[in-house]
Amino acid sequence: MAGYLPHHQKKDRIFNKREKELVHAIKNEYSKEKLVKAAEKLREAKLGVFKSRFSQKSVLPAECFAGNEKSRKWEQMDVEEIIEMYLRK
Repeated sequence: MAGYLPHHQKKDRIFNKREKELVHAIKNEYSKEKLVKAAEKLREAKLGVFKSRFSQKSVLPAECFAGNEKSRKWEQMDVEEIIEMYLRK
């Protein structure tokens, strides 16, 4: 048993923060390097959300998360595709 209570909403807040950072970078026309870095951080945060939701609904730890269709899509998505997705918003 864990010595602490997991706080699953924290991952959602981190994802929302990273999403705002990417939108801000796009809106202010930051350099390509900064856009790529922001998109990579966003991907990591999104995968963290998937693992957190798995952990919340399962008795298994987050390390046992094998992925689902949505998480594999985010894992395989190119950074350029992530940026394009947020450019269209």
